[in-house]
Amino acid sequence: MAFADSEGTRIYYDDRGKGEPVFVCLPGWCVHHTIFAPLAERLSARHRVLAMDWRGHGESQAPKRDFGHAEMVADVLAVVQASGAQSAIPIAQAHGGWVAVELRRRLGERVPKMIFTSWNPISTSRNALAAPFLAAMQALQDSVRWRETVEQLLTMWLRGAPTSVDTHIRNEMESHGFEDWARAAREITSLYAREGDPLRALSELRPPVPALHVYAQPRALEYLSTQESFARDHSWFVVRRLEAVSHFPMLEVPDETAGVISEFMSQS
Repeated sequence: MAFADSEGTRIYYDDRGKGEPVFVCLPGWCVHHTIFAPLAERLSARHRVLAMDWRGHGESQAPKRDFGHAEMVADVLAVVQASGAQSAIPIAQAHGGWVAVELRRRLGERVPKMIFTSWNPISTSRNALAAPFLAAMQALQDSVRWRETVEQLLTMWLRGAPTSVDTHIRNEMESHGFEDWARAAREITSLYAREGDPLRALSELRPPVPALHVYAQPRALEYLSTQESFARDHSWFVVRRLEAVSHFPMLEVPDETAGVISEFMSQS
């Protein structure tokens, strides 16, 4: 078991494979490093792969005080340093994407590429899913409505998913209580308010960084077409929608996910 020290908090990371650059798997809120296990197993045949738990998640130490985005950035920086990785490529799930963006800002060219899975890269001002998304973030911060909202989200994210995926995700996400979900919603809302459109945030990185977004949900055509349009205007951005049903393709279809990532890595 490998641990890094992040401002006095022990941060767990799984470490497998060899070589540079190193993939650094960043889970979203209220899920753990284990969602990357099938993908890491496949990628580690040719790459070194680190998969971490945020503080207060999985095998990492629970902090004694509140935390948020800034502490998550500190956690991944601590893992990169402790691992000795010279070049890190984040594979960021959901809102781990914002941490990946900040990692590039901090480490510069030591982050030569970026991979996102099941993020929401479209500005809320142009996203038909914005209203229900923001409403859910508010409900998660309500001590009366949060549990019902979590169930609604899980039902949407896991509809039609294999039993193994459903069980895995529910076991992890349902292990987190109101405080964790409310914190997650607070930080997610704050980051969208501060950063705006994730695609714009990526386009403002200088120099531009090759970036891949691989996802399965939502299936709305306009969600894909907006990203494809962005990709036509920004040659460094690639989007791939997988033939999976859940919000967790790295867990549901790891072979397909690994194949898309390997194809992206082979591109100059």
